[in-house]
Amino acid sequence: MSTAELKSHRKNSFEEIKRLVASKYPLVWVESWEEERVEFTLKKVSQSGFSQPIPFLVWSETKGFGDNKKTSIVEALEHFLGLQGSAILMIKDFSWKLAPESLLKRTMRDVFQQTKGSFKTVFFVSPFADVPDDMLKEIISIDFALPDESDIQNIFDSVIKGFPKVKVALSDEQKTKIFQGALGLTGDEAKFIFQKMLVGKTELTEEAVEIVFEEKARIIRRDGLLEYVPTKYSLDDLGGHENLKEWLKDRSQFFSKEAREAGLRMPKGILMTGVSGCGKSLSTQAIAAAWGLPLYRLDMNRVYGGALGKPEECFRRAIQQIEAVAPAILWLEEIEKGVAGYEQGDKGVTARIFSSFLTWLQEHTTPVFVAATANEINKLPPELLRKGRFDEIFFVDLPSEEERKQIFKVHL
Repeated sequence: MSTAELKSHRKNSFEEIKRLVASKYPLVWVESWEEERVEFTLKKVSQSGFSQPIPFLVWSETKGFGDNKKTSIVEALEHFLGLQGSAILMIKDFSWKLAPESLLKRTMRDVFQQTKGSFKTVFFVSPFADVPDDMLKEIISIDFALPDESDIQNIFDSVIKGFPKVKVALSDEQKTKIFQGALGLTGDEAKFIFQKMLVGKTELTEEAVEIVFEEKARIIRRDGLLEYVPTKYSLDDLGGHENLKEWLKDRSQFFSKEAREAGLRMPKGILMTGVSGCGKSLSTQAIAAAWGLPLYRLDMNRVYGGALGKPEECFRRAIQQIEAVAPAILWLEEIEKGVAGYEQGDKGVTARIFSSFLTWLQEHTTPVFVAATANEINKLPPELLRKGRFDEIFFVDLPSEEERKQIFKVHL
């Protein structure tokens, strides 16, 4: 998949917001950490998205409409309702605690009823969407796309201008690695990493690539869902597993420039099952090293734990994050206990996550390769094992005599 094709798979927030306004959606919840980028995009839509500019207003609890005259959110919505003609309103840090919930819901329903036939849209912005069941028919929620490679390049160029004495001794390939390495970060996170990369330097060299990956791993680890796993092992460190090695080597060219330009589909994933302790986890790291892709492990215990939010929301966030950093490998360890492990009494949470995972595994177009391991394949639902989900299933058994010789050679 070429860079241009990869971008086409990434969501274009400008176009999506423009379509929502043009479709006369009254209430839209934008889920994003990047308030500044959301505001910039909304303003851009209002100014250049249509044949005539649309008035654009921004409200916050601290500054009102920007005139430092504090108004309540209910007053802000009523003011918006009274505007003549088209308009776009951005509500910063939206929360149901900004007003008595019953009053706020009633006001929002008034806005919905009275503006659904006009080009007037309210965008509620906050890091997490929290649409109550009784407002699902009135509010549509969207995810604001993280910066793509061209956005990252623009951020990099703007940061470089602030360090005129630093000589950039990077090849185009190294720059591309930096830009791709910063995918999955917010604009501010990328900016801070680039600044750290340049502070105290007189020359920017290849080590900048490692700095980006190290900082990115730290940021992703802070979120607590995905863990960046350094690849310590190669296929040469793996004794036995000849079928797996052959399968991987046959598909290594799928990631070449020629394959991407030819539009060849990247493999979706494999499932490794078998005896515990026989090399499934080590094989996963060897895959990443063989294909030269970053490896991220999804911690399902953190997803179900509730400390980072609702399980379904956490899982969706993890999928968004791994797609944003693609091409990459997603490692699902002991999948029978996590994504596909049904539990009684969990109110259907696991079943819903499993359903979402199946749909994503079948239909996703971003270059994310799933490496799943299972100790007890008999506990996996049959719909997970059918063709179309994983490209191949490998059984990992106790090593044979010849495989034991290979393992000793590796250690000796």
